[in-house]
Amino acid sequence: MSGFFSQQRQARRKTWLLLVLFVLAVGALIALAHWPFLWLMGIFSTDPYTLFNYGIAHQTDASIHLGLTLSITAIISTAILYKYWQLRRGGSVIAEQLGGQLVQTNTYHEQQRVLLNVVEEVAIAARMPVPSTYLLANQPSINAFAAGYHRRDSVIAITQGALEQLSRAQLQAVVAHEFSHIVNGDVRLNVRMSALLYGITFIGQAGENLIYSAMNASRRHNAQRTDGAGFTTVIGVILTLFGWLGTQLGDIIKALICRQREYLADAGATQFTRNPQALAGALLAIAENPRKNTLRQSNAHLFSHYFFSDALSPWLTWLSTHPPLTQRIRRLDPHWHGQLKERPRTAPSQANTMAFSASQGRNPQPQVVYGDFREKLMGIEDSLSYLAHEPSDARWLVMLLCLHQHWPNRQAQLTFIAALPYVDIYKLDRAELALTKLSTEPQFRLLEVAIGAIRCLPKAQRSQFLAQLKELAALCENWELVPWSFQQLSAHALADKTVGALPVMNKAVIVAACEQLLGALASYGHSDPEHQRLALAAAAQHLQIPLSLEHEARCQLTRLQRALRVIKGLPVVKRQQLLQACRVCVEHDAHINEAEQTLLYTLAACLEIDGIDC
Repeated sequence: MSGFFSQQRQARRKTWLLLVLFVLAVGALIALAHWPFLWLMGIFSTDPYTLFNYGIAHQTDASIHLGLTLSITAIISTAILYKYWQLRRGGSVIAEQLGGQLVQTNTYHEQQRVLLNVVEEVAIAARMPVPSTYLLANQPSINAFAAGYHRRDSVIAITQGALEQLSRAQLQAVVAHEFSHIVNGDVRLNVRMSALLYGITFIGQAGENLIYSAMNASRRHNAQRTDGAGFTTVIGVILTLFGWLGTQLGDIIKALICRQREYLADAGATQFTRNPQALAGALLAIAENPRKNTLRQSNAHLFSHYFFSDALSPWLTWLSTHPPLTQRIRRLDPHWHGQLKERPRTAPSQANTMAFSASQGRNPQPQVVYGDFREKLMGIEDSLSYLAHEPSDARWLVMLLCLHQHWPNRQAQLTFIAALPYVDIYKLDRAELALTKLSTEPQFRLLEVAIGAIRCLPKAQRSQFLAQLKELAALCENWELVPWSFQQLSAHALADKTVGALPVMNKAVIVAACEQLLGALASYGHSDPEHQRLALAAAAQHLQIPLSLEHEARCQLTRLQRALRVIKGLPVVKRQQLLQACRVCVEHDAHINEAEQTLLYTLAACLEIDGIDC
């Protein structure tokens, strides 16, 4: 676990360094851009009929330099902030801009049903709720991407070509690769890079618009009044040139950032599926497909770094946002010795296919992986699985999972659920009986699938469901761990923004929140007060802060919820350290019971921390 966090910190430092270089390079480009403007202003200001003779030409050089620099910077910054605000609303926005269509969880289309099953299987392996799935139906190439700003609003998108041409094992490997991007936090970085790239390309777009407007203006006026149009045209050409140069510069740094993260995502996909040959086979299918992986979309350049492989055909190899396919295949399958041609337009090479088949013979594909995933899904009754895939029924199914075990509280909650207009009483009774036969682990799996179905509902209905879930929880006087965990997971996964996060408090408040959280973990994991004290002491030593065990800690889930609100406001590095301390606490006795596992999983999900193997 420490190695995983160390790798993430190293990748984050390198990424921030490259982003700083990106900003500095763009700043230098902006600084250079105003020199041609000064030269043009010097030429046009000699004409008494131009507007430059009225104020601008009489300013000092320093004020002109400053004004132009600030103007260009303000324009680019506005464009970046606009695109960033637009894209951070969730992965669905990006998928729809690329022509994606939401795949309903209750679809009966055979290929789409296979896709949804694969996404659910990988979500189980990644220990996260099932994300929304989009299909790029008009894209015949083999490709895929993950998009979003947080884990809870991330989506998986697959092209029609990938759905039709890849085997189920290869499709699962590609989906697992995209899940790795979500788990590693690459989706948020991609949103930031897209916003920066849009700010640069906006300069070129503004230049093109100026050229067109100047050409139209020159047609409407006589030749004696075309000075402004001529100046506007030259300005547009300069903006277009600098926009193109900035785009190329951005592509270079974008390629440096993305290539290493693709290797990390390939490794993560192998960890999820235990089947590197399937991922290598998908890459080989892309390499030898006549259509390759090129995306037919006008805005593909802005989102090219999101995809599983190059969505564009760069005019220079080193501008590619992805490593060469041969290198990725050899890292996954060292025994493969085939050679790929650059951009083949013919049928798959028989030599490469034979080489890959021979490497698979030396490294047999593990067939047990899919069986393990399916067994976890098949442990749930078909009736419950059906309800979890129906967006309307999934709402009250989640509420059933959050029911209190104490009968008076449970009866009040059941009465509340039965009164909802979208609840079928007959189905409700059967589902409640079936849920009583499930242990906590399959209930978690059912919850993750149901959350994915609820995400298919319109935003207004999701908000209504969250309000009803909150009302359901308020009917209980005392919390129980599992219903509390299910309610927290559902509220966090379906919220549009971080639920209940408080601004960063002073150190005393933060220490008190950590004390409450770790005290609850120690209390749930150990019945002996001495063992509870030793477990908390181990966690305190890891954090290097003094902590004391409070009495009745395991019964204070309400206080734990308030502590969670404080901890959500901490920086991600501090949250990672705290989750590591939680792991130290529960592993103190070399045994993790069901209550500890439930609480640890809930904390990791709500704090959006990855790398905790719950």
